[in-house]
Amino acid sequence: MTDVATSSSNVTGQLAQRHGDRGELRLDHVTMIRRGLTLVEDLSVTVIPGQTLAVTGASGAGKTTLLRAISGLSDTDSGSVSRPTGRLAQVFQEPRLMPWYSAHRNISLVVGGPMPDLTAAQWLERVGLASAGHLPPARLSGGMRQRVSIARALSTGPSLLLVDEPFSALDRPLAKALRADLTDLLADQDVITVWVTHDPDEAEEVSHLHLHLDGPPGTWHLSG
Repeated sequence: MTDVATSSSNVTGQLAQRHGDRGELRLDHVTMIRRGLTLVEDLSVTVIPGQTLAVTGASGAGKTTLLRAISGLSDTDSGSVSRPTGRLAQVFQEPRLMPWYSAHRNISLVVGGPMPDLTAAQWLERVGLASAGHLPPARLSGGMRQRVSIARALSTGPSLLLVDEPFSALDRPLAKALRADLTDLLADQDVITVWVTHDPDEAEEVSHLHLHLDGPPGTWHLSG
């Protein structure tokens, strides 16, 4: 049985009016079963441009499975996932930068997509790394590498951004600072964000909608 909390229609309506019809992320009656266990049952949720959907749940509850379905890497067992048109970008737990390139080059390789209004240097400045663009990832701290990863993802002008616990390996003060920075960057982007986290406080801080997965037998709670 699925327990759904009533979400705020005001926020959705205001954002829809602001952004217009630019494509939604829509999950319709999605069920996902893995190894005989129902991780998600009959999930329906719609996220529009400018909104962040936070996804929480215990280990094994289905967060990564759901994220893979949203990205198109996994099929659902029933129901459908409709993604917005345009680019998809991801920010992972590990920055996954190309080690043989500088921070600047890691970004400049992908800049120039649908929204090439900022150069690689400008993106580095936005994430506080204007003076570190010449450095390779090996000479950057963990927090700096993650900032480059964030800048690289946003520089593509994505319509859908998937964020998978990007700060879980960092100490709490640094994680809090980077979380605030990413939230600020997203504030002026017409991007749909799905943000997976194990921290319910983080979820409430960054999201317009909060989806909590209980895991087997597939129940979930949506609030916002």
